[in-house]
Amino acid sequence: MRRAAAALALTMALSGCSLLPAEHEALQPPLVQPAREQLDIVEAGLGSIQTSLKGTAHFVSASAENLSFKDSGGRLKSINVTVGQEVKAGDLLAELEMGDLQLQTGLQRLNVERAQLLYKQARDAGASATDLRLKEIDLERETMSLEAMESRLQKSRLYATISGTVTFVETLNAGDPINAYQAVVSIADTSRMRLTYVAAETKELQAVQAGMPVSLKYKGKAYTGKVLQSPSDVPAAADNAKAERNAVTIYMSMDNEPDGIHIGNSAELTIELQKRENVIVLPRSAIRSYMGRSYVQVADGERRKEVDVELGLVTPTEAEIVKGLEKGQQVILNN
Repeated sequence: MRRAAAALALTMALSGCSLLPAEHEALQPPLVQPAREQLDIVEAGLGSIQTSLKGTAHFVSASAENLSFKDSGGRLKSINVTVGQEVKAGDLLAELEMGDLQLQTGLQRLNVERAQLLYKQARDAGASATDLRLKEIDLERETMSLEAMESRLQKSRLYATISGTVTFVETLNAGDPINAYQAVVSIADTSRMRLTYVAAETKELQAVQAGMPVSLKYKGKAYTGKVLQSPSDVPAAADNAKAERNAVTIYMSMDNEPDGIHIGNSAELTIELQKRENVIVLPRSAIRSYMGRSYVQVADGERRKEVDVELGLVTPTEAEIVKGLEKGQQVILNN
C-alpha cells in the first residue's frame, strides 16, 4: 500500500508540473546603429571680398564760429540775440558791463578835438618851435588816451564774425560773470553745409582717405559725394580733446545737394574701402575664435581637424583667409 501511495504522489507531482507554461528564452536587445552626423560643409574656394563703412552722417555747417570775449572777462551787460536768429557779420551780439566808459570815451573825443584846434591855432599864429611842440605833445597824449578807451570799449562788445544762424546762446543774465574765452554765442553759416560721421572706434576709419567717393541716401533718394577729411589727413593736435574727436570723425561733401537741408538732418552713407580678388573667402560662421586664436574645422574623412588660420579682410558675413587653408579643403560650418 505504501509503495502504491508513493507512486501515486509522484505521478501527481509530475502531472502538476506539466500544467505550468513553458518559459521562453530571453530576447537580446536589437543593435542600434548610431546616427551619422550630418556636417554642413563648404569648400574653400577663391572669390572676392569688399569691406565698406556704413553708418549715419549728419549735416553740419562748413563754417561755424564759437564767439567769446578774448582778452578778459567781466560781468554781462546784455546778450542781444536768440537761438535761430539770422545775423550778419558785424552785428552786435553781446556786451560786458563797463560802467561809464562809453561816456568817458565821448568826453575824450572832445579833448582830442580841443587839442587839435589848439595845435592848429599855434601853428597858424607862428608860435615858436617849443610852443608848437608842446601843443603837439598835448594832442598826442589825448589821442593815445582816446585810443586806449576805444580799445577797451571794443573788447567789451562781441560782434558776429560771419553771417549765418545763431545755433547756441549761453544761458546768462545781466550781471552774471563771464570768463575770458568762455563761449557765449555760436553762429553757423547755413549756406555752406557738409556731412560729418563719428565712428565708435578709431579702427573703423583706418582705411578712409580724403577723396574717396561716398554713396549717400537722403530722404529716400540716392546722392554721391566724397570724403573731405579723415583722421589720417589731420595733423596731430595739442589739445587732447580735439585730437580724440579728430581720430573718430570724417567730413564729407554731397554733390548736387537739394534745397531745404537743415543742420542736424541725417543721411545714410556707404564708403567702399578695401577689395581683394582671387583670395580664399569663407563665411564668417566657419571661423572659430578662442583667446585670440582663429581657427577652422576641416573634414578629414569622418574626423574633424582644427586648423589655425590667419584672417585678412573681414566683413559682417565673410572673412578672407590669408594663411592656413588651401583651395578645395572641406571646411565644417556647424559645431
